[in-house]
Amino acid sequence: MKALKKHFASLCLLLVGCLIALVLAEGLVRIFFPHARDHVISAGLFQIDNDLGWKLTPGKSAVHHSRYFDVLYTINALGYRDRPRNLSKDGDVHRILIYGDSQVFGWGVPDAQRFSNWVEDRKQSVEIWNMAVPGYGLDQEILSYEKDGQSIDADEVVFFLSRATLGGRIEHDYQYKKYKPKFVIDQNGTLKLVTIKKAANAWTSMLYQLLSPFYLPYFVERFIITLKKASGLPTHAPWENAGSGNLAMGELHKKLLERARNIAVERGQRMTALAYLPQTGNEDFRNFCQQEGIGYWEIVFRDDLRDLVIGEYDHHWNARANKLIGEQILSLLNARGE
Repeated sequence: MKALKKHFASLCLLLVGCLIALVLAEGLVRIFFPHARDHVISAGLFQIDNDLGWKLTPGKSAVHHSRYFDVLYTINALGYRDRPRNLSKDGDVHRILIYGDSQVFGWGVPDAQRFSNWVEDRKQSVEIWNMAVPGYGLDQEILSYEKDGQSIDADEVVFFLSRATLGGRIEHDYQYKKYKPKFVIDQNGTLKLVTIKKAANAWTSMLYQLLSPFYLPYFVERFIITLKKASGLPTHAPWENAGSGNLAMGELHKKLLERARNIAVERGQRMTALAYLPQTGNEDFRNFCQQEGIGYWEIVFRDDLRDLVIGEYDHHWNARANKLIGEQILSLLNARGE
């Protein structure tokens, strides 16, 4: 009995020591490595979702702190970083729903300087609803449109195509330490949705709620990635561009775009692709979209790309890049007579 009590006391002492060590480590990281959370949005802005993997929390506001910026993100009642919106619209307004990832979301950029806001502020006959969610691939963009877009009276839907949204994100069912749905093509050539296992998602939700406010887990993750790079091992850092090489158009890309086009046709909406793609492969996507009756807006930058991103360690578009994109979209809309 005495031996059991002694072991129990030793175990309690060990646990207390580990807890103290973790608290001290968390404090040291916050003091000396505050940038460990640069690529992580403030806790509570995301919530785990069984259909989409994750989504933004309706009505939530939080400031995103990084070495480059302090920007307030405000999520509206519909669950998107956008202005307060009414589902019904004036018949004279051309309403566009745009889906995308953190680039379209406006990572690190104030609301008014995002290209979606920039265009809407300068063209009163157009509404551009920003429905982007950081980390989404094209598959989640389309599922979000299927799920939430059906209740919105819109004239056009735009999906963002990039190496990130078309690359590894659509190939996996686990991204950024979260489960997500994915599409596969079965033996009959049919696009099939593989949904998220709810039990796994419940565990993910619990861990996210528990760990997301802290700095230490993200510091450890970055440290491990740094060690892998130094050793020449492959890494999958969430802040790096997914699929950084050439992008070839595959059958899965075609099936996803066809699925989105069919939904848009059923809803009486025009579908457009907003593409920021490497030259290799871009022509294939453009030709496919033209053949399938999908509009194609291509983002073209003539400036040095180093002047268009937030910083050396954050390659999201800055305010200048957003303005250049806004000018291109505004010109395209004017040419269409919208």
